[in-house]
Amino acid sequence: MKAVSILPVLALLAAAPAVAQIPDGGITFFGEATLLSDYRFRGLSRSEGDPALQGALTVQTDSGFYVGGRGTTLKGIGDVMVGDFGDAELDLYAGYGFNLGLGTSVDAGLLYYYFPDGEGKTDYFEPYASISHQLGPVQATAGAKYAPEQAALGDQDMLYTFGEIEAGIPTTPLTLTAGAGHQDAGAFGDYWNWSLGARAALGPLQAGIRYVDTDVPEEVPHADAGVVLSLGVRF
Repeated sequence: MKAVSILPVLALLAAAPAVAQIPDGGITFFGEATLLSDYRFRGLSRSEGDPALQGALTVQTDSGFYVGGRGTTLKGIGDVMVGDFGDAELDLYAGYGFNLGLGTSVDAGLLYYYFPDGEGKTDYFEPYASISHQLGPVQATAGAKYAPEQAALGDQDMLYTFGEIEAGIPTTPLTLTAGAGHQDAGAFGDYWNWSLGARAALGPLQAGIRYVDTDVPEEVPHADAGVVLSLGVRF
């Protein structure tokens, strides 16, 4: 097995200060490190149902621009892609978020999926956009991610549309979550995925539980329903 390329990312996160802001610079760093019981990407497991480590670091300006990366350990499986993903996934992103007022905000950017030790054509990019509305403790988000034709996608374009709802329970550290998404991968077919869950925040500590399912046929590996547990720290 090749060395897991995500380890330098996790080491960087572990050494980062808690929500550090550059004085008078208008720049803030956000990070997190999480242990997952299973890594689900749009309802499908990319860790073969086994635990995975995930870390992320984002740099954001006061004006709304941001750039960052998120790394996750894998089990070397593939998806609708042509090649083998290898043992790590690194999602690089850059975007811009802004408020429209009255509790509504918009976010748009570009994602690049990079698999350091993947075999074959695995890396691809995907623009995204979403709109969110906050009403009291409830936030609803709808969005889309569109990947144009690329070799890693079997020369098919791919559209993922999704909706999410989060509701914080007043006077408690609990937040309830629900979401659904539809993946259309052209000649590779399409499917739905959905989830229900809850998470608790105790200072920088984050714990969560989600039930995840899809309508992918049972004979397809890594697509069956499951419960995903998470435990991490945000800084």
